[in-house]
Amino acid sequence: MTTGVLLALTGAEEGAVVRALDAPGTGMRVVRRCADVPEVLAAASAGLGAVAVLAADLPGVDRTVTARLRAAGVRTLLVARDQDRERCAALGADAVGGTGADPGFLAAQVIALARAAPGTDVAPTDAAPTDVGRAPTALPTADLSRPEPHHSGTSSGGDDGRDGAVDGAGDPQFAGGAARVEFRSDRGRGAVGEPTSARRGAGAAGATDAAATHATAATDDAAQPEDARKPDDARKPDDAAGRLVVVWGPPGAPGRTTVAVTLAAEMARLRAGALLVDADTEAPSVTQVLGLLDDSSAIAVAARHASHGRLDPATLGRLCPIVDDDLRVLTGLTRADRWRELPGAALEVVWETARRVSPWSVVDVGAGLGDDAGFDPVYGPQRHQAATSALAAADVVVVVGAGEPVGMRRLVMALSDLADRAVLRPDAERVVVVNRVRPSAAGPHPTRSILEALTRFAGVTDAVLVPDDRPALDKAVLLGSTLTSAAPGSPARHALQALAARLVGEPTAGRRRARLGLARRR
Repeated sequence: MTTGVLLALTGAEEGAVVRALDAPGTGMRVVRRCADVPEVLAAASAGLGAVAVLAADLPGVDRTVTARLRAAGVRTLLVARDQDRERCAALGADAVGGTGADPGFLAAQVIALARAAPGTDVAPTDAAPTDVGRAPTALPTADLSRPEPHHSGTSSGGDDGRDGAVDGAGDPQFAGGAARVEFRSDRGRGAVGEPTSARRGAGAAGATDAAATHATAATDDAAQPEDARKPDDARKPDDAAGRLVVVWGPPGAPGRTTVAVTLAAEMARLRAGALLVDADTEAPSVTQVLGLLDDSSAIAVAARHASHGRLDPATLGRLCPIVDDDLRVLTGLTRADRWRELPGAALEVVWETARRVSPWSVVDVGAGLGDDAGFDPVYGPQRHQAATSALAAADVVVVVGAGEPVGMRRLVMALSDLADRAVLRPDAERVVVVNRVRPSAAGPHPTRSILEALTRFAGVTDAVLVPDDRPALDKAVLLGSTLTSAAPGSPARHALQALAARLVGEPTAGRRRARLGLARRR
């Protein structure tokens, strides 16, 4: 059986690679020599190839492209210059090769990828291209049979990938001593829930999503805060990874941003630092709540860096202004119609980097979860991809609802929708917060009424209730400050302070005072 290869190279080695792959007995055939990224995506969506070989300097090659190719069941080999190999390794490709590699060696890499590709039936062959005759040199012995933990479709093969790599390496005609290849693991790649065997017909349309961002990209990059603290105290890569808390809830403004900001401020005090991320693509408002300038979008800049393999803790730290001494803020989009600038494949890198910058990261996301924008689910951008990406990566999900009849009904439906979609990781902790609890909306005994309703209709018995304290919240917004700083004695602040202490494993203020008093009496 012949395996199709999609080729998009810009160097002089393209012709030699084509001859090596099309040689009799290789089991490979170059079915399309593509001129640009949209043509590669279109061919992949039509199911023409199982492996794509792309020049890393081809315009449009980024992490989103490799994720879309993987979603269509196509493995990717990036051919890069030596100085770009480290950056390309972060783009999520299955392998990275050098531009100076022998064409026969590149062909051997393609054959190894094809044999390891899930769902690809490639018969083993000992034949080799006839125009390559270098001395035998073994290929790297990395395991190509990578698992696909993020995919819900066809699972990857078990031993076929490793056997295919060994067979290809043993053929002397595929050897090339000067060539190098790095086989990448599956860590942190791909859009969550995308099937590996999907074949869609709207591939070319998805490759031009970034065109709409050029008008705002320059403003965002130039207007980042210069007084942001340098991340000298950022967590080292070998330290334990930080934890990600995502604040989500049903539509209707139940107070997600207020809960997220206050929770992040309390965690910053308990753990000497926290990161607040505004990833709401429907109604971003963290900058308004905290009185920050919103002439640029730090999260859009971070996503662009991640898409091109250039995001690291130092870069992310420089994008975040500091409020309340210990709270970093990654500001959100300036307009809701810029949601295409936050692709899920790039945000996965943002979440991973945030874990290295701060021990606790709190992400405020929008209410939407459904893919109802009319775009292709594999190649087209998804309207709520920021929310689904954050929820899929979350260690803790805080579901916020309003303590009133309409808000309670929306909360119960949102909890059911969240469970039906199976967006969360199996080990993710879910915390239900009922905000704006007041007798005028929930009856003379609001705590009892709300807890009984949640137990009966949602099976929730441990919800956190936050009293409504409108004067304190209004004061905080007018001052452009957190509730922790503006109204430390607020009952609403005390409820969220207790939740933050519970999440980080610290005793609450009341318990600390009681322990201190007991120690003094002793």
